[in-house]
Amino acid sequence: MTDQLEQPGHSSVTGRTLLEAQFDRNIMPYVRWYVTLLLVITVAGILLIPFWLMFSLWYCPQFHRRVSARLTTHALEIRKGVFARSEATIPLDRVTDLRLHDGPLMRHYELRGLKVETAGQSGGPGSSESDLLAVIDAVSFRDAVLVQRQKLLDSETPTADSPTPGGVATILTEIRDILARMEAKGPNS
Repeated sequence: MTDQLEQPGHSSVTGRTLLEAQFDRNIMPYVRWYVTLLLVITVAGILLIPFWLMFSLWYCPQFHRRVSARLTTHALEIRKGVFARSEATIPLDRVTDLRLHDGPLMRHYELRGLKVETAGQSGGPGSSESDLLAVIDAVSFRDAVLVQRQKLLDSETPTADSPTPGGVATILTEIRDILARMEAKGPNS
């Protein structure tokens, strides 16, 4: 069933698949070096480096195989994780920004990351809803998401329940008038 869900053009709850992100295989040596450097920095972790390097021969390909991101007509669907797997469906109307990032080690492997920021996300400053590492042609993927987001926002029309701009002014005028009548009656009324 997973293969069917990942086919471009497949229809899902969040709409038709428009674009499937591809991930660079350079993520594997990047993760190996990144974790190794963290182990070196912790000093006590130096003893774990040989075990990590052996374990990473299995872990890194699994990590690469299990990460996916796809743009649908209404959402960005992200899956990742080897042991602790996560799936996130982020509605495009909640996406506020897609930030590209890369550090020295990422630049060495010619990788870029893409952080998805949303309205109402939890976490402090600098946190993001999701961080996608090693998206091939991250700039194009980011642009495709932003273009689809704008199309979705432009296609939304006010419903009968949502006030039109003129309707908002009318409601505010009514509220002002009610408050004026309440003030005119005085505090003892």
